[in-house]
Amino acid sequence: MTATTPSQRHLKQATTWFVILQSEQVAPEQRENFERWLAASPVHRQAFSEVERVWGNLDELKSGELPELEHARAARPQRWRHGGPLLTGVLLATIVGVGWHEISAPTTIHQTGIGERREIALADGSRLQLNTATRLHARISWLRREIDLEQGEAVFDVAHERWRPFRVHAGKLHISDIGTLFNVRHQDAGGTSVSVLEGEVELRLGRSWLGEVLSAGFGRRLDAEGRWRAPEKIDAEPVLAWTRGQLLFNHTPLTEVIKELERYHNLHFVLADASLGQQTLSGRFDAGDLQPFLQALQSMLPVRVQRGKDTIVLHKR
Repeated sequence: MTATTPSQRHLKQATTWFVILQSEQVAPEQRENFERWLAASPVHRQAFSEVERVWGNLDELKSGELPELEHARAARPQRWRHGGPLLTGVLLATIVGVGWHEISAPTTIHQTGIGERREIALADGSRLQLNTATRLHARISWLRREIDLEQGEAVFDVAHERWRPFRVHAGKLHISDIGTLFNVRHQDAGGTSVSVLEGEVELRLGRSWLGEVLSAGFGRRLDAEGRWRAPEKIDAEPVLAWTRGQLLFNHTPLTEVIKELERYHNLHFVLADASLGQQTLSGRFDAGDLQPFLQALQSMLPVRVQRGKDTIVLHKR
């Protein structure tokens, strides 16, 4: 832990101070104590800034979408409901609890190796399927569900909750779910693509909303240079083929075929003749079994396969 990284104890102290300062009846000595606490350490200032950031994002809490908060508001004495101090004891306890849970909610890392697939059940009831060489961070709190897809590909089958949004961040692309089944693929060299199989998602690039909702049956891609491709109609069968351990090609150039295979196998393809890259391949193949694919490749295309330990050279036949 660095000198400016708040511990859970510091964050809890900052949360308590933040809520106390919301009261219109906060005593002068309390403000003085707070200022002394804040000035005592850079860690305190960092913790308080984190609490302020979280509070600024709690739109659902402020607008009354949270059932616990509605119950707390209803429990206020009549004289507190119009004017007067913002927080009663019940409301204070609710917000301290929610705010602290929001800050301290743990982040869980899920990942797969090359050629591995894995299914994950999240605490909110959502289910994720991770494809080969995928790594993501999941953070589930009372008010938000956040997924950071660091690399790879995953299908998200989201349990819909009106007051707790489900968001996936993949590079510069941010996806907000609206009760959905969707696939996201993110690679630094290949960009990011989103395919919606059920429901709808909202897309945001950086801090700017794109002003569109992507509906079921459509996909969109952000290339490695940050350029948007036009929305395209998609077929669920090839998008979800990987969840069954299959690769589905439809007149796919050989250059793209071998890139896809390299995702599932710890080896490298080499085209001895560059013109082979323009050859196209169609068919359904087992992603985990390379030998039948190589045999099919030699029978379907003018290709001769030379296999080494971790390299496969494709010669023109």
